[in-house]
Amino acid sequence: MINLPILTATALANGLNPCGIGMLITFLGYLLVFGSKGKEKGWMLKTGVIYILTVFVTYLLLGLIFYQVAFYMQRWWLAGAFKKILGALIALAGLIQVKDVFWQDSPIHLRMPKIGFEKISKMMAKTSTGVTVLIGVLTTVFSTPCMLPLYIGTTAVIARSGLPMLGVLGYFLYYNLVFIMPLIVILISMVGGKQVVEMKEWEHKNTAWMRGLLGVALIIMGVMIAFR
Repeated sequence: MINLPILTATALANGLNPCGIGMLITFLGYLLVFGSKGKEKGWMLKTGVIYILTVFVTYLLLGLIFYQVAFYMQRWWLAGAFKKILGALIALAGLIQVKDVFWQDSPIHLRMPKIGFEKISKMMAKTSTGVTVLIGVLTTVFSTPCMLPLYIGTTAVIARSGLPMLGVLGYFLYYNLVFIMPLIVILISMVGGKQVVEMKEWEHKNTAWMRGLLGVALIIMGVMIAFR
């Protein structure tokens, strides 16, 4: 069985990552400055909901793909080595995140590549439904260095549970719903009147503890996978 409180805490730690939160604040800022002239707040809310739903669906599909890979790898004859290597890599990702809390200027990071950020930023001024969906997909893909390690660890744990596929799908839906909760809170705050500068200042002040929380969660997850 899956421990639901641990799954919830893991999903929330993964949702509170600077990559996803930073991109949503930037996107909503573009909507406020360039896209919302002459339009009601409801338009911004609708566009933000489309973006978050796209992230939800994309992340869910990625999780189910990784589940299939982990499911078969853990039943392979090298399953013991697989879990040790996976656990070590996840723990290493955690150490890198914790390192960024204290040494942000060091050369090794788990962040969205600069080319990905620049590509998405150029698209943000074109505020249509199709472009919003594409931005959501690309944000999820380009943010994988900081968002994916903990998700892969969770996927490996679910794959070892022996649950039927319906149960697996239920846990993935729940995980991803918790994962997008911080994004929903930010969307509601900005639609409700929070200024872009204010939200960016909040992001800057809280990035360190968010990275630290994600890093600790990764280290714990890595150790659990490697030694259980």
